[in-house]
Amino acid sequence: MGSQGSLNERRRGERVLIRIPVTVRVLGPGEIPMEDTETVVVSQYGALLRFSRRLPPGTPLEIKNRFSNRVEKFRVVWSGETAHEGRFDLGVEILNSESDFWGIRFPAKERSST
Repeated sequence: MGSQGSLNERRRGERVLIRIPVTVRVLGPGEIPMEDTETVVVSQYGALLRFSRRLPPGTPLEIKNRFSNRVEKFRVVWSGETAHEGRFDLGVEILNSESDFWGIRFPAKERSST
């Protein structure tokens, strides 16, 4: 099963492959312009999205769901090492996990009976 199996066990919720247009604003010091991008994968707890620059874990973000116009605060939890087609993969975690930010119903996480 290897590392992928243990990674799946650590995840809190199920992921859904879906492209949702978002606008990302980096909070804190420094002038980084807002950027329109899209998600690759979302969960109740966060998302994987593509961004023009690599951001360190812990970086606070404000993300606007351009389908619903809802805005929530997130933080970067993972950043890809290399760019693909000029964009970095960013793993982000929503700070308000009770929010229905994505506007979709997620499948219940299956529990192992062992």
